[in-house]
Amino acid sequence: MRDMTRLRQIIVVIFLGLALTFPLENGNAVAQQNSEASNTSLGIVHFQRLSLHKLLAVSDSKDFTKLEDLELSPLSLVEESIARDLNSHWAWPEYTLEMIDSYSPFLFRTKKSQDLDEVTILLDVNSKGKVSGYELVGDVDKGLKERLDHMIRKLPVCKPVPGYSSYTPERFELTIKK
Repeated sequence: MRDMTRLRQIIVVIFLGLALTFPLENGNAVAQQNSEASNTSLGIVHFQRLSLHKLLAVSDSKDFTKLEDLELSPLSLVEESIARDLNSHWAWPEYTLEMIDSYSPFLFRTKKSQDLDEVTILLDVNSKGKVSGYELVGDVDKGLKERLDHMIRKLPVCKPVPGYSSYTPERFELTIKK
């Protein structure tokens, strides 16, 4: 347990050093959680074999949560960067992209799923920050759908980004490459 805490401290120091070394330009920041460089473009976050971006959501204006109804917690530098890059009022926890990327071998392990180069999922985050549903883009076999369902159930709750008066549902497009 002590080793994990020390490792997290080292990672935070590395990220802080990177944030100070590479200034933000045009409001974009690089989301990275290890030494492998990642690129971002407007509204998209790339991390190893996956990309995530927020889609323009047409939500019911009645479905929102007020700031006082949510539990605000401080965001890490990586979480702030991802939320800013996605132009979202929801921040995915820092470990989320690494966790999703780690599922890639599990998702593409069968003969049918190995024929695919990538899979695209539309993730719906409700007004409380929880993943409330998803939609697969394209055809996938039953086994891959079940493995994706397992991965999506494991996704953490998004954190509200401070500075907004209310929080509405959002839709994200997640692309996972083999």
